[in-house]
Amino acid sequence: MKKTICCFLSVVLFGSMILTGCSSSEPRTVQQIVIGENTDLGGYDPGTDMSPFIRTLIYNSLVELDADFKLTPALAEKWEMAPDGKTWTFYLRQGVVFHDGTPLNAQIVKQNMDMLRNGSAKSWLYNVAEVKAPDDSTVVFLMKNPCFTFASDLAVPSLSIISPAALDATGKVVKAIGTGPYVLESWNKDQDFVMQRNTKYWGGIPKTEKLVFKVIRDPDARAMALEAGTVDFISLRQSLTAATRIAQNNKFSIKKRLGQTSEIMFLNINSPALTDLPVRKAVAHSLNIKEMIPGLLGDNAEPGRTFFSPVYGQYVMPQDAVLPYDLNKAKEYLKEAGWHAGPNGLQVKDGNPLRLRIVFGAKNAEDSLLAGAVQSGLKDAGIAAVLVPLEEAALMDALKNKNYDLIMVSQSYIPHDEPSSHYLQGYYHPQAAYSVLTAPEITKTIDRLFLTADSRERLNLHHKIQELICEQVPVIVLFHRNNMAAMKKNVMGFEVSVGTWQLYRALEKTYVQ
Repeated sequence: MKKTICCFLSVVLFGSMILTGCSSSEPRTVQQIVIGENTDLGGYDPGTDMSPFIRTLIYNSLVELDADFKLTPALAEKWEMAPDGKTWTFYLRQGVVFHDGTPLNAQIVKQNMDMLRNGSAKSWLYNVAEVKAPDDSTVVFLMKNPCFTFASDLAVPSLSIISPAALDATGKVVKAIGTGPYVLESWNKDQDFVMQRNTKYWGGIPKTEKLVFKVIRDPDARAMALEAGTVDFISLRQSLTAATRIAQNNKFSIKKRLGQTSEIMFLNINSPALTDLPVRKAVAHSLNIKEMIPGLLGDNAEPGRTFFSPVYGQYVMPQDAVLPYDLNKAKEYLKEAGWHAGPNGLQVKDGNPLRLRIVFGAKNAEDSLLAGAVQSGLKDAGIAAVLVPLEEAALMDALKNKNYDLIMVSQSYIPHDEPSSHYLQGYYHPQAAYSVLTAPEITKTIDRLFLTADSRERLNLHHKIQELICEQVPVIVLFHRNNMAAMKKNVMGFEVSVGTWQLYRALEKTYVQ
């Protein structure tokens, strides 16, 4: 009898211990990753003020690019194009809800697209004549002219879909309410912002409960924050120079992958010193890109060779876009243009020395190093160069207003897997944002590309456009960027994406061990 009572009391006591443990007042540890990030959240609108590197965590587009830079269904499960390229139909994924619980439907997508094409994305969606929502799960886009890349165009994160509850009475986005893997929890401007995982996310519940972004604008300070242990993870964009140091520390791991972007240097063909094509060729031949990039950045970037990053595959012309290093040829081209070596070794013409201004981003660690190396290479050819570091806003103003001789920037207007927009909307067409180079034959070939449906012919036109551009030497491809991230050893599951804007999206599958 005593034995039975003792056994009974033991069971009761054991059960009581379990219940007591379950109801313990000790707080549960929330799994989180602290990220050092160089941009603030910026705002709530993915189409205007929200950081382009953050918005894919909060919002989704109809179509997205996966880690391999391939088109993949997102809010639209499938889509189809009419043979003439003037009607595109998208079929929405079922069961998707916004962070506030609002169900996604075609009328909301239409509302978003009408708002975008008449507002922040007017220049991007200029070809859309009308958007229709014939039923709750179907969205139809009617185009003014044939468009054969529209699915890719919609993969741009700035065209993300926002909940109607995020808008005020004037249509301004005043809350960050999307359908993405994370929900914005708090934001302290220029200090930090915090996200909580979306437990109703259509793509599956993210592994990490909370993401804490600390705004650290200086690239060296971000690297030091990781080394000091105050953050768990940093992107190494614009700070590839810190990667070598971090890689030598066994407390951290670095993940890298060849990305979509390249660092380039435009030559201002309207500058008096660079009007002559032989002078632009001389500048290109004076730079030993193949040795310069490994010497400065190690294996953290690939020396520039092709017009676009090699990840664009078949869209890239097979010929090298970068003229080979040849100092003798550089001097021959300068002589052809009427320049000759003066008493101090500088090239002189009509009594004036050949001087160029090299403009670059003051906070871009790679370009700061490269600017000095370019200056040295030009000096060997007898060309004097002055270094002009600028803040980001001033840098883009200089590009737009052509206030430079040489300017280093990231190759842009290639936001997705098909690079047509780089020519038309970026740099090489009369309607381009910056119009670095325009010429009748180039314009005609670009226009033909946008009206051509045949895939093989489109590839030929891509190659032809690149050849025509390279003949005029308005740009030198300095290096093809590796997308890189550094993290503590216990941060697991992160995979680097090819796309620059998709880098943080992989955090939904990342966790702390």
